[in-house]
Amino acid sequence: MEFWKEVASGFLGNVFAGFVLVFLYVIIQWFLRITDITIGYAWRFDGTMQEPYNLRPAFDIRNLSRSRTYVLSNIAYLRDGKPVAPFDNKSVWGKELKPGEIAFVEGSPVAAFTSLEECMKTEVHVRLQGKRLFWLQGQGPGQKLKGWVHRAAFRLRDSLERIAFPLE
Repeated sequence: MEFWKEVASGFLGNVFAGFVLVFLYVIIQWFLRITDITIGYAWRFDGTMQEPYNLRPAFDIRNLSRSRTYVLSNIAYLRDGKPVAPFDNKSVWGKELKPGEIAFVEGSPVAAFTSLEECMKTEVHVRLQGKRLFWLQGQGPGQKLKGWVHRAAFRLRDSLERIAFPLE
């Protein structure tokens, strides 16, 4: 009977180790997916602050991935989860973000906004063609990142990149 106990414990130990390795792999892949693109933005306007204002977001988009190319889709303007301006489907549609690329992209003027204060109260959402959505809290004026997990993941990736040495 002692032999079968050893076989069972060895088998269960190997199965458990396999589950742990798969779980760690899934966590690492999730971490890399949520931190491979950073998007910052600021509000721009044409000329002086006189009518028409032509307020528009200007994005600083960084693809930190070393292998994935992303394609931008559209921009949404929300306040309290409700749209406050029409979706911008033309200004960023189809723009590719190659691995390691830093892109400066300007959105179209938002006709619904008449002051910078209105802009500061608005959440700007950028969507990729793969239906992946990026909330820009904390990276634009007056907004914070959503969730402590999101903040911790970006902080961890920044610290890992600082201490890493290049293998290229």
